[in-house]
Amino acid sequence: MKSYQKILPILGIILGLLGLLLALSFTTINACQLANVDALSIKKHTQTALKTSSLKMARYHAFKALNSMEKAKVNFSDCGCEPALKTAKDAEMHLKNATRSKSMDDSKSYLKLALQNTLVAIDALKRFEEEYASNYGDDILVMNTKEVLNEQGGILLTPAKQLQRTMEKGLAEFENSLDAVVNYVDCEDAFNFINKIVSKSNAQLERKTLTQAQHKYHLEVRTIALDALLRLEGCPQK
Repeated sequence: MKSYQKILPILGIILGLLGLLLALSFTTINACQLANVDALSIKKHTQTALKTSSLKMARYHAFKALNSMEKAKVNFSDCGCEPALKTAKDAEMHLKNATRSKSMDDSKSYLKLALQNTLVAIDALKRFEEEYASNYGDDILVMNTKEVLNEQGGILLTPAKQLQRTMEKGLAEFENSLDAVVNYVDCEDAFNFINKIVSKSNAQLERKTLTQAQHKYHLEVRTIALDALLRLEGCPQK
């Protein structure tokens, strides 16, 4: 019973690491793509505001555009597209003025300026993505370009490289956790626990729908687990 009490916290750490690694490794989080979605939302709400004949509804949709703008500014900044961020801020100013306008004519004047700035931001983002897209295709656009530039000394890593670094870091933590199991958990319990990880990895590797990255991930997990089992050689299995 005591050995299982010892293994539970470590088990939680391992499961947490594996779950986090899977989430980070196989979900594409691209700030530039998110910025584009936000910009299109701003465009949509601004256009809707321009089409309405009610000042109240024009203000309503202008506020909706401003809500999207809050997210867009963060994503434009994370993306690293400064021209898009600048024009987005100009659009934000015009949208705020549109919500404060006392007449429909004034509101529409500001809305037209906001729409123009939004379209410029969308175009700037498109050119930015084209500039940094590699020969591997659009999916290889760097994730969170500005952050990457700061952290990597100005060297842009493709998502493939980002994925590799994330996997390497997570697998290293997983290996450290298995070391704790080998060193501090009852030998028999440790053997059974790690052997189950190997079995699960084998089952995953038999799936035909795995991506190349997923296949590599499960292969590495199995290799680390098998190495740990070798260190426990001689332990009886329940």
